[in-house]
Amino acid sequence: MAGPCEPGDVLGVIAGDFAIVGRDAHTVAVDVVERLLGGGGELITIVSGAGGEELAAGVSAYVESTHPAVDVVVYDGGRDRYPLLVSVE
Repeated sequence: MAGPCEPGDVLGVIAGDFAIVGRDAHTVAVDVVERLLGGGGELITIVSGAGGEELAAGVSAYVESTHPAVDVVVYDGGRDRYPLLVSVE
């Protein structure tokens, strides 16, 4: 759905669909957050995977600066499979 994907690309998955393909994890994560917030939301929960702590902190800082009315909670999940999981309520 998101277009061609090359080795090393970052995939943004929304509701089980590959929605975004990019080269930069932060850019893809921010795009996922913006799409999720497009339907509204008051709380974003970010769970960082193994090695994803810096990415989670960057996305959290982005949300806090661009969406001050949205609360952000970050947890260290430590899983290897995904560097970041994001939920919007």
